[in-house]
Amino acid sequence: MDIILQAAGWIGAAALLIAFYLNSSGKLTADNKMYQLTNLGAAVLLTINAIYINSLPFIIINVFWAGVALLSLVRLVRLVRLNR
Repeated sequence: MDIILQAAGWIGAAALLIAFYLNSSGKLTADNKMYQLTNLGAAVLLTINAIYINSLPFIIINVFWAGVALLSLVRLVRLVRLNR
C-alpha cells in the first residue's frame, strides 16, 4: 500500500507540473476542459498522498486546488450548454 500512496503523490505532482507548463507555454488555456481535468486529478492524487503523510497544509492547498478546478469545469460545462 505504501508504494501506491507514494506513486499517487509522484503522479499527481508530475501531472500538475505538466499542466502548469502547458498552460504557461500557451499550449493549454485555463478555459480548456483537459487542463481543468488534469488539475482536478492531480489535486486529488496529491490530497491522497498528503493525507497519507499527514501534512495538513498540503491537504488544505490541494483540496482548494481541486475545488477551483471543479468550479472551473462546472463553468465550462454551463458555457457549452448555453452555446448549443
